[in-house]
Amino acid sequence: MKLRLLVVLAVLSVLAAAFSGWSWWRAAADDSLARGRERDAVLAAAGPALVTLNTIDYRTAAADVDRWITATTGQYGKDLTGDRQLQIDRAASARTVSTASLVQAAVTEIDVPHGTARLLAVLDVRVSTGGNADAPRLNRLTVDVSHSPDGWKIAGVQAAGS
Repeated sequence: MKLRLLVVLAVLSVLAAAFSGWSWWRAAADDSLARGRERDAVLAAAGPALVTLNTIDYRTAAADVDRWITATTGQYGKDLTGDRQLQIDRAASARTVSTASLVQAAVTEIDVPHGTARLLAVLDVRVSTGGNADAPRLNRLTVDVSHSPDGWKIAGVQAAGS
């Protein structure tokens, strides 16, 4: 009787150890943890970059637009680089001051092997021109993000439907 009990306990112990080992291996081989880390990295990079892209002060417009360019990549970055002086001139002539804060953002798609992601974001943007009081508005955006040698950067921004 004692021998049978010991055998049953030994078999249960071996099964429990095997299950624990299999569970550990499965968790270690699961890419959802790495995918979650990349998703967090996208949000950590895209949030401040979106705030930067919606911030300008006509008194520091050149530096502000340079920050826009630094926050972007791909064709979007090239377009901003090409329009750099136009953006500076527009801000100066209208005496534009714009500030933004990120209200909420969520990654809706991520393709880590291809280094692309898409997210939805809501920004609270406050724009003042000509010294007038700022006008607050919520901007809902669809944002394309690409991984560059310098990390995740904004590759495109579009207004999202309300």
